[in-house]
Amino acid sequence: MPERRPAPLSGTVVHGAGRGRGLGLPTANLSPAPGAVVPPPAIYSGWLTRPSTGDVHRATISIGTNPTFGDSSEVHVEVHCHDAPDGLDLYGERVELWFVARLRDTERFASVEDLLRAAHEDVRRSAALLAAAPAPTASPRTTTP
Repeated sequence: MPERRPAPLSGTVVHGAGRGRGLGLPTANLSPAPGAVVPPPAIYSGWLTRPSTGDVHRATISIGTNPTFGDSSEVHVEVHCHDAPDGLDLYGERVELWFVARLRDTERFASVEDLLRAAHEDVRRSAALLAAAPAPTASPRTTTP
């Protein structure tokens, strides 16, 4: 029997603080669907799928409170798509996140430079894991009037 993939985390892309783009690692900020089970805070490797287009993107996913910036106790879900270095225009779009592996805990870094070094290493590790992981399929979904 084939291995069954766990259900993805679905949600809508919303505007965030814009820090990722300013630091050279743009992210899509996900507002999870009502009732969605969000994985514990950590950095993950995974896939972002776009049911509206059928596109699938390699991703590094951060779930946490952005402790280095210390400006929020709210848990954020942020996704960096490896194949979109300038980011994607996903605002208002429903996307799905498929988790492949947990990379590390979230942590508070002493400086933004330390955070960026760790983030680049996370993306490198995520890319290596995804190179060997089967991508999910994202069939375009049509809506009926």
